[in-house]
Amino acid sequence: MLEYIPGKVFVIGVILLIGFISYSSQLFIFLPAYEWWTMESAIKLIPLNMLILMVFYNYYLAVTTDPGKIPIAWEPPSSLIAPLKEMASEGVTGPRFCKTCHVYKPPRSHHCRYCGRCVLKMDHHCPWINNCVGHDNYGHFVRFIIYADIAVAYVLVLLVARVRVIMSAVQRFQFDAEPDTTAVIVMVLNFVLAFIVLFCVGILAIYQLYCLTKNQTNIEAWERGKVESLVKRGKIPPVRYPFDIGIYENICYVLGPNPLLWLWPKKIQGDGLTFPVIAGTDARLPFYWPPRDPDDLRPSIFSSKYKRQQEIQQILRQDPNAEIEESDGYYDSGSFVTDSENEYSLDEEEQGLNNNIYNLSGAYYREYPSTDDDTIPLASFTTSTTSRKKIPSSKQD
Repeated sequence: MLEYIPGKVFVIGVILLIGFISYSSQLFIFLPAYEWWTMESAIKLIPLNMLILMVFYNYYLAVTTDPGKIPIAWEPPSSLIAPLKEMASEGVTGPRFCKTCHVYKPPRSHHCRYCGRCVLKMDHHCPWINNCVGHDNYGHFVRFIIYADIAVAYVLVLLVARVRVIMSAVQRFQFDAEPDTTAVIVMVLNFVLAFIVLFCVGILAIYQLYCLTKNQTNIEAWERGKVESLVKRGKIPPVRYPFDIGIYENICYVLGPNPLLWLWPKKIQGDGLTFPVIAGTDARLPFYWPPRDPDDLRPSIFSSKYKRQQEIQQILRQDPNAEIEESDGYYDSGSFVTDSENEYSLDEEEQGLNNNIYNLSGAYYREYPSTDDDTIPLASFTTSTTSRKKIPSSKQD
């Protein structure tokens, strides 16, 4: 249900939440306690307001920065656009192709049905920023949640310190130190909201930092689990995730080469089309990652390959002399969030896990295995001036 709420509502809600925790606590609790503008208030509240400034600025960058678009007419290297039928038993396919956008997908790109396009190095679609988290704004998003956690934790520390001062004064029968009703209400609200934010955003931050050290997106974390399962079941040979180049290097790629400036807002390096990989990695692997289940690459009565075979037979029945030529076909590995929901099905082991989950981060997680219905209509490969028929082949189911 939440996915039908306009994204701007979430953005306004986040701004109001941050603003309430940040400024109500200062105006109704801290400044009156520190006797307004004093050295004590400056020492304790200037760092808080610096953190708040960084929260808002990084949030602004995460919301307004385009996550990354595939350049017009981008294609993978021509050497990789070649049939890989002999490797289907290893789950290897050709470069990925988005049948919705009608473009090749660069490594780590996925289609987002909420944004209506493919996104470079897509992590997830986040309603809280009304934007996808992708290659170009991933660093801003990570810094935003880090600064949000630090700022909220700082507020909680000040609140706890203030409560201790009040309790100490009451124990000494200094009842004039008790806060008024408004301050008590604001204090309770700040405690509750700050704790909820710290808990939820803290879990998100821990997971995102874990993914950062592995150089994987949320989508790729799920894909790696699927690949590991295929390897354990002996369906494909062992294959290493190609983008994990080391913890320090992984962090530097997203947050910058200078550790002292990791939390300073900056544009991420790279173009989102190519990525550093582990030494010795097959040049084709980044373009077809993740490997697929070989069983899914075999023809069945439900697959597009079977449909094409039936179409070829029908053409030959109508025109026995028709020349049939197979063209290179490419599969869409599926997206974390896809706009072709009805074209995907879940097997039993995934049905319970991969329902539309709205997790603590607010990310729309809708996992689907790779689709086998990427067939381009036969009419698009026929011409009115020749009997030559061209049928797309596929490295898919």
